[in-house]
Amino acid sequence: MTDLRELLDDAAGPEPAVTDTDLSGDLTRGRHALRRRRIAGITTGAVATALVIGAVWSVLPSGTTNGAPQPAALTTKTPKPVKTTPKEYRPMQQDTRKPPVIPATAVPLVANTTQFPGVITCDLIPKGWAVRTTIPAAKGGGWEQQELYDPNLRNPKQYRDATYTVVIRQTELMNEGEGLTVDKYSTPWTKLPKVRAGKYDAVTSGVPGSPYGRQEVYIKPDKSNRIVGVSNRAYNLAWDMDTLLRFAGSCHYKL
Repeated sequence: MTDLRELLDDAAGPEPAVTDTDLSGDLTRGRHALRRRRIAGITTGAVATALVIGAVWSVLPSGTTNGAPQPAALTTKTPKPVKTTPKEYRPMQQDTRKPPVIPATAVPLVANTTQFPGVITCDLIPKGWAVRTTIPAAKGGGWEQQELYDPNLRNPKQYRDATYTVVIRQTELMNEGEGLTVDKYSTPWTKLPKVRAGKYDAVTSGVPGSPYGRQEVYIKPDKSNRIVGVSNRAYNLAWDMDTLLRFAGSCHYKL
């Protein structure tokens, strides 16, 4: 019996010769195929990973990476200016109270029988008036101030302040580079125009003979630099300028 393999071999024809080149080519093609499969697998995995990262990125809060703030988020923003409304301007309230009524007859000057309590006293005083120390020398740094007032004036608080008193104050000539001057004046005392107040030279803001005695007078009662300042602000005295000068001329230092 003819062998079956031989019959098949005869039907297929002779087997082609296989060379070393053919074997090398097959081996190279096999390696390329294996490399393509590996690259395809890596690429597929990378694409899938990128998709996953993209999905996670999309659900993270804006401006963060893994919960950490981006550098831009660390930049300090300049706050917007806040518009403020200025406080309502409130001017000082004016004292609308009226001064005392000016009497038809001026309060006369009479001899003073009791010395004033401070370092300054006066030989004359308005009739019925009294004196009190408002700024003691110890508290005023040596500049004492006294005040003449009418103790019979009813309810003084109904009147504007400084409209019913005469102030007597202690001061002196000071040299501030322009010569010896008295307060409220920049011109030296020797160059200021003088009037007579009793037996003393005086500087005054009023004019002798004027019907208005609500003025200020400075007298120099001795050869020292001490000055007596007298400010008449009392409407209820009804003094003219000559009466004020008579009163100021009677004032002097005790020592």
